[in-house]
Formats: sequence, C-alpha cells, structure tokens
Amino acid sequence: MSTRLPTFGNVGLAETLQNRRLLAGIVVFVVLALYPAMTLNAYHTRLLTWIMCFAIAAMGFNIVLGYTGLLSFGHAAFFGTGMYTVVLVMGRVGITDLVAVMVIAMVVSGLVGAIIGVLTVKTHEIYFALLTLALAQLLYILAVRDIGGLTRGTDGIGVTRPDFFGIPISELPAQIYLLGFYYHVVLVALAATIVLLWFVLRSPFGLTLKMIRENETRAEMTGVPVLRYRVYSMILSAMVVGLGGALYAVLIGHITPEYLDWTMSGEIVFMALLGGIGTFFGPVVGAGGFILLQELALSYTEYWHFTMGLVLFIVVLTLRENGIWGGAKTLVERLNDRRGEQ
Repeated sequence: MSTRLPTFGNVGLAETLQNRRLLAGIVVFVVLALYPAMTLNAYHTRLLTWIMCFAIAAMGFNIVLGYTGLLSFGHAAFFGTGMYTVVLVMGRVGITDLVAVMVIAMVVSGLVGAIIGVLTVKTHEIYFALLTLALAQLLYILAVRDIGGLTRGTDGIGVTRPDFFGIPISELPAQIYLLGFYYHVVLVALAATIVLLWFVLRSPFGLTLKMIRENETRAEMTGVPVLRYRVYSMILSAMVVGLGGALYAVLIGHITPEYLDWTMSGEIVFMALLGGIGTFFGPVVGAGGFILLQELALSYTEYWHFTMGLVLFIVVLTLRENGIWGGAKTLVERLNDRRGEQ
C-alpha cells in the first residue's frame, strides 16, 4: 500500500510541504501581515496593497502569455470589467458583501474572457494581439460614451466600501478600513491566488498549456483540443485579472474608463516582461518593480515614461524572457554550480 499523500495532478503534496520555497513564502506572508502594525506607515501600506492588486492581475496575464504562448494586448478589458462590476453590483443590485462582490466580479470577467477567447483563439501571434486589443478598445469606447448610463463616461463612478459577511466594516474610518482590514483582505487574496495557480499550472491542465506553447502542431497530433484549451486559459486568466481589478477598485475608490484603455493592458504586459514571462513568481516581482520604479521616477522627473521604457529595454536586452526573477534564479544556479565544482 502506498504511503504517498494525495496529489493535485502531478504535484505531490508531501513534496510541496517540504519545499523551501513554501517555507520562505510563509515567512514573507507573515512579515507582510505584520508590516502595517510594525511600521504604522500609511503610505507604505497603501503602496503594498496597490502592488498586491496588480501582482494578482499580472499573474493572471501570465497564464495566457507565459504558459499558453499567446500575447494579448486586451487584458485591460478584464481588469476594467472587474472594477466596473464591483460598482454596478453594489450600486444597482444592492449586494454589499465583499466576498460576494469579488466572486461576481470574477465570474463576469470570466464570461468576458470566454467571449473574447472564442473570437480570437483561432488567430496567431500579432493577429491575436491586435484582435484582443481591438475588442478591449470596444469596451473602452462603450465606457467613455456611457452606453446605457452605467459608467458616467469620463467622469467615472465612486466606489463605496463593501461590508464583510454582514459585519458593517464599511462604517469604520477610511484609514482603518483600507490600511487595517482591507490590506489583509488583499494579502489573503494574493496568497490564495498563488496557491491555486501553483497547483493548477503544475497539474495536467497546466502541462497541456505548456505543450501548446512549445509545439501547437505536436499537441494537436497527440489529440489535444488546442482551441478549447486556449479558451480555457483565457477564461482562467480573465477571472484572475478581474479579481485584481475588483480589489483595486475598492482601494482607489473611484473608477474611470482609463482602466479599460490599451495603456492599462500595456502596463500589465510590462509587469510580466519585467518580472519574467513563463516564470511563476516573475509577475509578482514585475508588478512590485514596475510600481516602485514608477513612484521613484515620478518623484524625480516628469519624464517617467522614458525611464520605464529604458528599464524595459535594458531588461529585455540583457535578460530576455527570463526577466528579473528568471535572471536572479539563473544567477543563483550558476553560483551553486561553481561552488559544487570547487
């Protein structure tokens, strides 16, 4: 009788629990959870919350680019859908529970992802990128024109603070709500996203996506329904990106159509490239690096776009698709190899 613990696909639970990266992740999670109480720094806490929201979105985008091999310039559609769903569900439907609102935002974003996926997955490379961009821009135009009177055009909509399982958390002072309660909600959401995607992308489903990325023709010859799996990856990606957008909407408290614009898609792509496409934790590192670099550049120069472009150019030129996280891993492996030779 086997003593091996249950597995998620090809991932052994026992092996996972003994993994040093898991222990390091737990330490990081504990430190982040205690950070607001230890520092009492409202600016840093809000900045970390901002980073975590976009880390979730960048991880969602990496499902399509890093694991399925599809470059999308339309992921702002899912990010913005998550944001607007929060407002409309709370304002028009009357649902004010935070968990329910987030789940609905993920479902709606997934539906949008399914529609865009069905319309685009038959195309390849630059055609796929441009088609996703065009469809996302349609949503942007609808939001700007205020079709149906739902978005209030470029003036945007204010976001009220949701409650939590019937507890009137929204009545707390803004600083306590956002920096005490909501910071930890976003942290738990990020941790849950990491754990879920860790198992999903190492399951047979995730391995199939990698097979499609590496050799689509061979995948088809082995009986893999390539188009269907591409749609699945778009749906999963859209749901995760939508969650990031929904969490960010509550954080900033006001939504405008600019979050559906192509520039937002570009920022998400930038984060994935900066951290390392195809690496699991690269998007998290890329989101943190992008936002911190942007804040630093804004404090010194008004030409921060030039600074961001220069950094991306250097990263792509030197580290290519490995990005910061992949480059750091490669460096550590080389150092370990040299120590072993000595």
